[in-house]
Amino acid sequence: MKTKFILIFFFLLLLFKISSAQIESPSIGGTLHLGSISGNSTSVSSIGGTFFLDFYPWFEHDASFRASFTYSQMVEKFLPENRTGRYYPFLKIFSLKGFIRQDFSFPFYIEEGAGFIYLNDRTFSDVNVWEIGIGFSALAGYDFRKINTNGFSLGLGIDYGITFTQTTANYFLVFLQTQYYF
Repeated sequence: MKTKFILIFFFLLLLFKISSAQIESPSIGGTLHLGSISGNSTSVSSIGGTFFLDFYPWFEHDASFRASFTYSQMVEKFLPENRTGRYYPFLKIFSLKGFIRQDFSFPFYIEEGAGFIYLNDRTFSDVNVWEIGIGFSALAGYDFRKINTNGFSLGLGIDYGITFTQTTANYFLVFLQTQYYF
Protein backbone atom coordinates (compact mmCIF):
# COMPACT_ATOMS: atom_id res chain seq x y z
CA MET A 1 0.00 0.00 0.00
CA LYS A 2 2.89 2.37 0.76
CA THR A 3 4.30 1.83 -2.72
CA LYS A 4 0.93 2.88 -4.17
CA PHE A 5 1.11 6.20 -2.30
CA ILE A 6 4.76 6.71 -3.25
CA LEU A 7 3.95 6.09 -6.92
CA ILE A 8 1.01 8.51 -6.81
CA PHE A 9 3.18 11.16 -5.11
CA PHE A 10 5.95 10.83 -7.69
CA PHE A 11 3.40 10.84 -10.52
CA LEU A 12 1.92 14.10 -9.21
CA LEU A 13 5.40 15.57 -8.77
CA LEU A 14 6.38 14.52 -12.29
CA LEU A 15 3.14 15.90 -13.72
CA PHE A 16 3.73 19.14 -11.81
CA LYS A 17 7.28 19.43 -13.21
CA ILE A 18 6.43 18.48 -16.83
CA SER A 19 3.43 20.78 -16.99
CA SER A 20 5.21 23.80 -15.54
CA ALA A 21 5.21 25.51 -18.95
CA GLN A 22 1.41 25.50 -18.91
CA ILE A 23 1.13 26.36 -15.23
CA GLU A 24 1.14 29.83 -13.73
CA SER A 25 1.63 30.63 -10.04
CA PRO A 26 2.18 27.09 -8.75
CA SER A 27 2.07 26.58 -5.01
CA ILE A 28 2.31 23.82 -2.43
CA GLY A 29 0.75 23.70 0.97
CA GLY A 30 -0.55 21.77 3.89
CA THR A 31 -3.23 21.80 6.53
CA LEU A 32 -3.76 20.50 10.04
CA HIS A 33 -7.35 19.76 10.90
CA LEU A 34 -9.86 18.68 13.54
CA GLY A 35 -13.28 17.39 12.64
CA SER A 36 -15.51 14.38 12.30
CA ILE A 37 -15.51 11.33 10.03
CA SER A 38 -18.09 8.62 9.48
CA GLY A 39 -18.95 5.70 7.24
CA ASN A 40 -21.75 3.29 8.11
CA SER A 41 -21.34 4.53 11.66
CA THR A 42 -21.93 7.48 13.89
CA SER A 43 -19.47 10.34 13.53
CA VAL A 44 -16.22 10.17 15.47
CA SER A 45 -13.89 13.06 16.22
CA SER A 46 -10.77 13.09 14.07
CA ILE A 47 -7.45 14.79 13.60
CA GLY A 48 -5.12 14.79 10.62
CA GLY A 49 -3.51 16.69 7.81
CA THR A 50 -3.46 17.43 4.10
CA PHE A 51 -0.73 17.97 1.51
CA PHE A 52 -1.62 19.71 -1.76
CA LEU A 53 -0.33 21.11 -5.05
CA ASP A 54 -2.17 24.14 -6.43
CA PHE A 55 -1.81 25.89 -9.81
CA TYR A 56 -3.48 28.27 -12.22
CA PRO A 57 -3.63 26.85 -15.76
CA TRP A 58 -2.46 28.94 -18.71
CA PHE A 59 -6.03 29.39 -19.99
CA GLU A 60 -7.65 30.56 -16.74
CA HIS A 61 -6.45 33.25 -14.32
CA ASP A 62 -9.40 33.33 -11.93
CA ALA A 63 -9.70 29.66 -10.94
CA SER A 64 -6.95 27.39 -9.67
CA PHE A 65 -6.87 23.60 -9.54
CA ARG A 66 -5.74 21.76 -6.43
CA ALA A 67 -4.71 18.11 -6.15
CA SER A 68 -4.50 16.94 -2.55
CA PHE A 69 -4.14 14.00 -0.20
CA THR A 70 -5.85 14.06 3.21
CA TYR A 71 -5.48 11.63 6.11
CA SER A 72 -7.86 11.83 9.05
CA GLN A 73 -7.92 9.45 12.04
CA MET A 74 -9.88 9.15 15.26
CA VAL A 75 -8.45 11.49 17.94
CA GLU A 76 -8.32 8.78 20.61
CA LYS A 77 -5.45 7.05 18.77
CA PHE A 78 -3.16 9.88 19.87
CA LEU A 79 -4.25 9.87 23.52
CA PRO A 80 -2.48 7.67 26.09
CA GLU A 81 -4.50 4.53 26.90
CA ASN A 82 -4.40 0.73 26.77
CA ARG A 83 -4.33 0.01 23.02
CA THR A 84 -4.54 -3.80 23.11
CA GLY A 85 -7.04 -4.96 20.50
CA ARG A 86 -8.30 -1.46 19.70
CA TYR A 87 -9.13 -0.24 16.19
CA TYR A 88 -9.11 3.45 15.35
CA PRO A 89 -11.19 4.50 12.31
CA PHE A 90 -9.57 6.59 9.59
CA LEU A 91 -10.16 7.98 6.09
CA LYS A 92 -7.72 8.58 3.24
CA ILE A 93 -8.89 11.09 0.66
CA PHE A 94 -7.50 12.06 -2.74
CA SER A 95 -9.17 15.10 -4.26
CA LEU A 96 -9.11 17.35 -7.29
CA LYS A 97 -10.92 20.64 -6.74
CA GLY A 98 -11.27 23.96 -8.47
CA PHE A 99 -10.81 27.08 -6.31
CA ILE A 100 -11.79 30.70 -6.75
CA ARG A 101 -9.90 33.29 -4.71
CA GLN A 102 -11.42 36.67 -3.90
CA ASP A 103 -9.34 39.45 -2.38
CA PHE A 104 -11.20 41.66 0.09
CA SER A 105 -8.59 44.26 0.65
CA PHE A 106 -5.15 42.85 0.00
CA PRO A 107 -3.74 40.97 2.00
CA PHE A 108 -7.09 39.53 3.23
CA TYR A 109 -8.87 37.04 1.00
CA ILE A 110 -11.41 34.23 0.87
CA GLU A 111 -11.42 31.18 -1.35
CA GLU A 112 -14.09 28.65 -2.20
CA GLY A 113 -13.61 25.28 -3.83
CA ALA A 114 -15.52 22.28 -5.10
CA GLY A 115 -14.52 19.10 -6.84
CA PHE A 116 -14.23 15.35 -6.86
CA ILE A 117 -12.91 13.11 -4.08
CA TYR A 118 -11.70 9.52 -4.07
CA LEU A 119 -12.07 8.28 -0.51
CA ASN A 120 -10.83 5.14 1.27
CA ASP A 121 -13.28 4.31 4.06
CA ARG A 122 -11.61 2.48 6.95
CA THR A 123 -14.14 3.31 9.67
CA PHE A 124 -14.41 -0.37 10.71
CA SER A 125 -11.65 -2.97 10.86
CA ASP A 126 -13.43 -5.14 8.27
CA VAL A 127 -14.20 -2.25 5.87
CA ASN A 128 -11.72 -1.21 3.19
CA VAL A 129 -13.78 0.48 0.49
CA TRP A 130 -12.77 3.05 -2.14
CA GLU A 131 -15.58 5.45 -3.12
CA ILE A 132 -16.08 8.45 -5.37
CA GLY A 133 -17.82 11.58 -4.14
CA ILE A 134 -17.75 15.37 -4.04
CA GLY A 135 -16.06 17.81 -1.71
CA PHE A 136 -16.49 21.48 -0.83
CA SER A 137 -14.10 23.91 0.89
CA ALA A 138 -14.10 27.50 2.09
CA LEU A 139 -11.28 29.52 3.66
CA ALA A 140 -10.54 32.99 4.98
CA GLY A 141 -6.87 33.89 4.81
CA TYR A 142 -4.07 36.40 5.07
CA ASP A 143 -1.42 36.70 2.33
CA PHE A 144 2.06 37.58 3.67
CA ARG A 145 3.62 38.24 0.26
CA LYS A 146 3.65 41.33 -1.86
CA ILE A 147 1.57 41.28 -5.03
CA ASN A 148 2.96 38.82 -7.65
CA THR A 149 5.92 37.65 -5.55
CA ASN A 150 6.94 34.42 -3.86
CA GLY A 151 5.85 33.84 -0.30
CA PHE A 152 3.42 32.39 2.21
CA SER A 153 -0.24 32.71 3.03
CA LEU A 154 -2.09 31.46 6.11
CA GLY A 155 -5.79 30.72 6.49
CA LEU A 156 -8.55 29.09 8.50
CA GLY A 157 -11.23 27.08 6.72
CA ILE A 158 -13.71 24.23 6.54
CA ASP A 159 -13.82 21.17 4.30
CA TYR A 160 -16.77 18.85 3.70
CA GLY A 161 -16.97 15.72 1.57
CA ILE A 162 -19.48 12.98 0.93
CA THR A 163 -19.59 9.81 -1.15
CA PHE A 164 -22.69 8.32 -2.71
CA THR A 165 -22.05 4.58 -2.98
CA GLN A 166 -21.50 1.64 -0.63
CA THR A 167 -20.83 3.11 2.86
CA THR A 168 -21.63 6.76 2.01
CA ALA A 169 -18.62 7.90 4.00
CA ASN A 170 -18.37 11.61 4.79
CA TYR A 171 -16.22 14.07 6.68
CA PHE A 172 -16.37 17.60 8.07
CA LEU A 173 -13.05 19.25 8.92
CA VAL A 174 -11.96 22.61 10.34
CA PHE A 175 -8.39 23.33 9.25
CA LEU A 176 -5.45 25.70 9.52
CA GLN A 177 -3.70 26.03 6.15
CA THR A 178 -0.35 27.35 5.02
CA GLN A 179 0.56 27.75 1.37
CA TYR A 180 3.81 28.71 -0.39
CA TYR A 181 3.64 30.38 -3.81
CA PHE A 182 6.55 30.00 -6.26
